Amino acid sequence: MCSDMDNRVEASIARAAEALFATQRPEGSWPNRRPTAVLGTAGAIVALHLADPARSRDLIERGTAWLVSAQNADGGWGGVPGSASQLVPTVVTASALRLVAPQPTEEPTRRALELFESLGGIEALADPGMAHMATTFLALAGLRDMRGSRRIPLELLLLPRRIWRPRLSFRLAPMVAMAFIQAHHSPPKGAGRLLHRLARPTALRLLREVERGENDRGGYGGDNWLVSVVCIGLCLAEAPERMVSPTVDYLRSNVAPDGSWHIMQGLDLIGGSYVARGLADAGYTDDPRLVRARQWLRGCQQDRAFPVYGAPPGGWGWEGRRGWPNFLDSANVLAALTPAGAAEPGGQLRRGLDWLLSRQDGRGSWGTFVPDTTLSNDGPCPAITAQCVEALLDGGLPRTDPRIVKALDWLPSGQRPDGTYEGLWYRGLTSATATALAAFARAGSGDAPAARRAREALLNAQLADGSWGPGETGTLGDDPSRGTVEETAWALRGLLAAGLPAEDERLRRAAEWIMSAQRDDGLWETSPVCLHIRRLAYYVDGLIGNGLALRALGAYRSALTARPVAEREAL
Repeated sequence: MCSDMDNRVEASIARAAEALFATQRPEGSWPNRRPTAVLGTAGAIVALHLADPARSRDLIERGTAWLVSAQNADGGWGGVPGSASQLVPTVVTASALRLVAPQPTEEPTRRALELFESLGGIEALADPGMAHMATTFLALAGLRDMRGSRRIPLELLLLPRRIWRPRLSFRLAPMVAMAFIQAHHSPPKGAGRLLHRLARPTALRLLREVERGENDRGGYGGDNWLVSVVCIGLCLAEAPERMVSPTVDYLRSNVAPDGSWHIMQGLDLIGGSYVARGLADAGYTDDPRLVRARQWLRGCQQDRAFPVYGAPPGGWGWEGRRGWPNFLDSANVLAALTPAGAAEPGGQLRRGLDWLLSRQDGRGSWGTFVPDTTLSNDGPCPAITAQCVEALLDGGLPRTDPRIVKALDWLPSGQRPDGTYEGLWYRGLTSATATALAAFARAGSGDAPAARRAREALLNAQLADGSWGPGETGTLGDDPSRGTVEETAWALRGLLAAGLPAEDERLRRAAEWIMSAQRDDGLWETSPVCLHIRRLAYYVDGLIGNGLALRALGAYRSALTARPVAEREAL
């Protein structure tokens, strides 16, 4: 006989699944709301101001007004409207307003710059790249001199790719753009000037190579912020018009009706893979609607190499069939495809699994874009490594496969002293800790010391109401007593994978919390847990949050129904 909890979990899953299926597109994908972005908007108005001031005057004015309306009461800006103020969005936006509309925005700019200085200014930015970015925008606005900044060595690109690729990784395009901006404001001298001039043709050629791998002309990474930075760099470097104009056209085509720019294109694939796996774990594997979703995901597999990253065909990126292939999105899509088992066409699945295996680095870990990178924002990453392990196990690799063993041997090295893990692309500690715990358990290492420490750290982080929040490295301004659907779902699934029973009071309260947070329309309110710039700018992805909630409730339902079976077998 089903308990009241069984019935409630079943009803919650059914409501969420039908709500998601109701919004599914005919070809199998789901539409994803692209959150408007402060950085994307600030960058766009500067780029258009420099590259297309006459034709884009109305867009610049509307973007300016939108930024002023999105300013927080303390004078700053966060990654998205309404989020807590952070250093980089605040200084970039203040600089943008000062440059494009100094008189009308004098008061908002003054308040923002005062807040920036009160929070420590440039010196408070630990990441050298972000400190340089902040300095650059201040210099564009005439608020700071760049002559004291460390010179960006564009001549690095004259070396063989095997040397600069692991050092630059996905930062190649912004590095080139920033070097061009710096050279405009603070021209190199002596040998540096000669080297910069020699490297300029190579740098322009590499930017064109990146653009040729994109879905849209001028759309670097499908990211309006990055496109803006590249546009500014090309404009100040007096690059050929055939390179500048596509970035301008891209920005003009992506402006939202309210005058803002969204964070990036192509989030449908990332969120869709989470939803597809959530629906599979919730019992809908054979539903024709989910079959269509898997077909759409397979169709997004890339059939071309991405030479700048040294990536062969066979992976996935957030933009679909073109764009930047990466390990995280590829692992997520594979996780969505593998539950179909023999019903899933083997050729593409095998190709994707082989692609993922080819991207494992010498340490046994996975990062994001380039194996064996030395760039901290690329890898190695405990959360991505754990997700790759699970995807490969789902795809049929045995636990004893040397590549699985090597990944499991590496995971303890990424653990913090308190037992937690931090990932690259989701905020805080909860997501990576729960993901690592699930990988340990799935690989048969649930009793390893690192797994036990992760399990205890996760249990100790549960909030009084049964939920989880980000942990100590969450978004600036987070309420430490407030949990989120995403982080609670990550934690619940991780603890269930580690073998805690559904009857455990802590897990029951977590499941109760997720169900109580479900809206009347069957879905959940999601939070800014996704990272646009690590520790500095976050965004919301509603599909990811709802997919995670469904997957956690599906795992909880399986644990509830498995107990009677286990008891019968024990008799």
